[in-house]
Amino acid sequence: MELLDKLIKVKHFQKIFLLFVYTFLFSALIFVGKGIFLEISESEEIFLEQTLPSNQYLELETGEEFYSFSWVTQSEVSSKVHDLIYENFQKQYEKQRKDKVVLRYIPLSLKDSISLTYTPITEVFLYHDDILKDIEKLWVYMYQNIHETRGRMKWGNIHMFWVPQMSDEEFLGVLIHEFAHYYDIYSLSKNHFGDESQKFYDISWLSVSIMKWWLSEKDFVSGYSMTNQYEDFAEAYLYYILHNRDFLKKAEWSSILRKKYDFFQKYVFTKNQFYKENFSSSLVEKNYHWDITKIPVDVKNFLQYMQDDI
Repeated sequence: MELLDKLIKVKHFQKIFLLFVYTFLFSALIFVGKGIFLEISESEEIFLEQTLPSNQYLELETGEEFYSFSWVTQSEVSSKVHDLIYENFQKQYEKQRKDKVVLRYIPLSLKDSISLTYTPITEVFLYHDDILKDIEKLWVYMYQNIHETRGRMKWGNIHMFWVPQMSDEEFLGVLIHEFAHYYDIYSLSKNHFGDESQKFYDISWLSVSIMKWWLSEKDFVSGYSMTNQYEDFAEAYLYYILHNRDFLKKAEWSSILRKKYDFFQKYVFTKNQFYKENFSSSLVEKNYHWDITKIPVDVKNFLQYMQDDI
């Protein structure tokens, strides 16, 4: 009888132990699955906006200096944004602005000095329906001080440095470039069926920073896009929006560029937004650009396009 009691106790203990093991394994499976399919690794952000070697900084400063060829003064941009666009966006997107996009100024005094320029440019772009739908929660920090980069996407937030020293054209380019990183890592990739961005990466990259050895400059939209797969995505995203017609033209000479263009048309801008649009300055035609954010654009026309497209 004692032996039977002992056997019963042992079996009871085994059941409890197995229940504990199964519970632990099931919890671990859920945790791992969530990490694979739902969560985005913050380690991806270490590849974004890396500090450039000194010779590349020299190229940015002297080889492709940014000039404004849109013939639009800062005051004209301010007036255009304020009169035609900003007030409409304030009325239509006040709730979404509070819920999805938060702007912060460092120092706070910066807010007043850019309230009719860079603030509305930021809001006009981010509050557009096709952009806003891909934002869960985004904080945009604008800094007066200089940094080693003009913009950075970190921990799901966009940081814009040395804002007062940028022209409105360059500011718009950097903003869209940084948002492309946010969209790539936190929106497009975040689904139950894997990383959709991988379809873009696989066009040119063997790994994060090792490109396919047989490719050349003509297969990338810029020199900076050859840094790694994330910069390739961001530069191509920016090129598609601001210089779509030029992107399409260059894609005729490169099957790789054509695949990249087709990716954005198929998976990102599915309603043919920006198709064959061109906000580039007609005075600037170059076969090669190191940095797409440095290409002169007509900010006024772009903002008007975003307004008309609502």
